[in-house]
Amino acid sequence: EKAAALRKESMSIELKQQVLEKFLTRFRLSEADTQVVRSGDRPLDDDFFTAFERLEQVRANARHMLNTSGQQTSGVDILHETSEVLEASYERMFVWVQQQCRGSRDAAVAKSTSAELETPAGNVLKSQEAGAPAKISGGAAQGGSSFGARPIELQAGDPVRYVSDMLAWIREHVAVECEAVTALMDSETQPEARKSSGQEKNVDSVEGSTLIGFEEVLDIALEGIAATLVARTKQALQANVAIVTMYKVAQVFSFYAKTIADTLNESALVSTCMDLHARTYQNFLDLWEAQAQKLRQGVSGVYVAALSAPSFVLEAVNTLQEVLSIYEMAPVPTGEREADFLPVLSAAFDPLLNHCQQVAQMMETADGIVFLINCVCAMQMPLQKHDFTKQRQEMYSSFLEDQLNRLVEGQTKAVLSKVGLAERLKALREKLPETALSSVPELHPVSLAATLRSFYNSLFTLGGALSLRLLERIDDVALRERARKGVSGLIASEYEELYVGIEALG
Repeated sequence: EKAAALRKESMSIELKQQVLEKFLTRFRLSEADTQVVRSGDRPLDDDFFTAFERLEQVRANARHMLNTSGQQTSGVDILHETSEVLEASYERMFVWVQQQCRGSRDAAVAKSTSAELETPAGNVLKSQEAGAPAKISGGAAQGGSSFGARPIELQAGDPVRYVSDMLAWIREHVAVECEAVTALMDSETQPEARKSSGQEKNVDSVEGSTLIGFEEVLDIALEGIAATLVARTKQALQANVAIVTMYKVAQVFSFYAKTIADTLNESALVSTCMDLHARTYQNFLDLWEAQAQKLRQGVSGVYVAALSAPSFVLEAVNTLQEVLSIYEMAPVPTGEREADFLPVLSAAFDPLLNHCQQVAQMMETADGIVFLINCVCAMQMPLQKHDFTKQRQEMYSSFLEDQLNRLVEGQTKAVLSKVGLAERLKALREKLPETALSSVPELHPVSLAATLRSFYNSLFTLGGALSLRLLERIDDVALRERARKGVSGLIASEYEELYVGIEALG
């Protein structure tokens, strides 16, 4: 039995050994190939590129394992370990191409070396492009070397920090790649000299052979980063993201698109950042629309007894206040700010105001007006701190003015009707000139005297007809005071008209 157990254990060990050998064959570069691609004493010959192809195959196998299996740690470790070997091979190819490009640039030398340069230059660009995703993956897993940066993956739970750290790493990587490509190219084709001559992309042709320009070389070397950036951003924003968070991510993309464009001009990487900014900005507006849709579905049965701005208004106002503070720091020219921010205001407040109006329609007329005044005052408050919202402030001020006038007129009519002056005024206005005052029943001295005594008593009675309790529910102090004065002024004007009209009665 022991012998059988030992044989079984031996077979299991042999099987594991075979599996391990096959795994190492697919996912590890041999020591001999590693020395071939790293050693600076060996020439860049067929053996070098054969070993380089094996290195690429190992990395392709690791990426395939990352995409198809759950071995995320093993795949990332393999990519990280081989990235150093890949970087060393890049450096060797860069140095070799740089050496070949030095010296005379006359047509004879260019023609004799064009065929020799074609393969290594293509391999350099292909290698740089293929190695870009591994570099950003390594940066995400290991963190940056400068300032003791923490691994970017640790920030995956915070989309804003995660995207910001990725783009910061990419910007630093762009500077490194720019220096490397600058060292590779001849000094005459460096961007400063090229821009001063007015040539954005310098293309030299020698008897049918074409040398690509600086920006094009750099663009190809960084092309692989764009796809990785899109994939990781999509992954970070898969979960439910708050409105403010989505807006911050959009602003981060906008900032880095402009920053990287200073180095790369109109490159694929800059286009990717601008496209991601447009996508996240649209997602931000879509989140507002989704919130408005929820409001539209919940109109029935809503009644705000306190008449103050309800919670859904205050939440939207607080959210927009954060967005406004973020936009205040955006590098947008002053003259363009109002038009640029208008879509955000429209998406945030237009559906909200429509919903408040629908709720107000289900109330008593005066209550609905006070409710709308309180809601619009709450919406207007965060806008007053920013110059680029003046147009919207003016619109809301005009709306409040109209609602306040309606409220003052309505409350005045209600008070006059309650104390009996409304009937007397109506009779006075409709009386024919030749008709005597005493012959009009509403203006008879006895009934008129009783009405006036009731009116005078209400002037000096707390809680009487002139207490105007509804106006006290206006949250804004200045508007509340204006409403009081408006009602008092109209009542005084109406009383003066009645007083002058009945002077003939003595």
